[in-house]
Amino acid sequence: MLKKGSKMYLITSLILLIMIVFTGCSNQSKTEQEPLSMATSVDFLERKDGIPGLEEKYGFKFDRDALKTMQIGLTYQALDSKKVDVAMGYATDGRISAMDLRVLEDDLGYFPVYNPTPVIRVEILDEYPELSQLINKLPPLLDQSSLIELNNRADIEGEEPDKIAEDFLKNNGLLTESSQEKKGVTISVASKPWTEQLILGNMTVQLLKNHGYQVKDRTSLGSTAVLRSAIETDEIDLYWEYTGTTLMTTMGSKEVVVDPEEAYNRVREWDKKNGIIWLDYAAANNTYCLLMKEEKAAELGLSTISDLAQYINN
Repeated sequence: MLKKGSKMYLITSLILLIMIVFTGCSNQSKTEQEPLSMATSVDFLERKDGIPGLEEKYGFKFDRDALKTMQIGLTYQALDSKKVDVAMGYATDGRISAMDLRVLEDDLGYFPVYNPTPVIRVEILDEYPELSQLINKLPPLLDQSSLIELNNRADIEGEEPDKIAEDFLKNNGLLTESSQEKKGVTISVASKPWTEQLILGNMTVQLLKNHGYQVKDRTSLGSTAVLRSAIETDEIDLYWEYTGTTLMTTMGSKEVVVDPEEAYNRVREWDKKNGIIWLDYAAANNTYCLLMKEEKAAELGLSTISDLAQYINN
């Protein structure tokens, strides 16, 4: 038996005291850990393939009081001003590099792929069969980093989409000195009304005009639904669509496809009966993503969504 006042008794008591203090601090730290706040659009908060499905896939749950809903463009501002810790965004957004944001890796493959791809009516290719070869020069040049940089020039540096598109074509040797004007139908080129789509639309308009095609510029025409209806009714001839958008929205697929080639093959085969041809897809993937400030993510040691889930669960 240890006697009070003995050396061994004092050492044992000291060890017990340290353990009690350490356990108390640990519990206090765990109790005082503030829930991570997140900025999200209302749509992403409610849709099955948004936060509900994400939480189910990764086995965690955001504190609902810490979720702040706002328009998608404002989520970046909220994150940059440190009003929130996490924000939903798009993986090719130009603000990612400009605001020093970290994209948390979707390590369990939850988000579907959204590779931008030019789609064109088959009648236009029948009129100009060489168009596929010309337009297909664009997708191989559009990887993740290049598209982020192009978007950055518009969203952060304030440059106009048509100037960005022109520089891109020139830098890649796609503008010729002069081309003979093509005789035939006018090609109506459309786009959705946001940065990346305006840049891609302007690239296509300028590329075709430079190579002698008669082009009607209908960039910024409208939403996915508007453009889809327009190409099905021959109102427009060509625009850039995302594989995941057609797969998940137009086709109504319940299955999330994370392989680019599989998603592309599915939409390409499906649209053949609609007289719509999918040309080559770009490597860039403008899918949903979860973003954090680089400094905050490094502080908490978060690189993947699984890391985030583990942190929240602790």
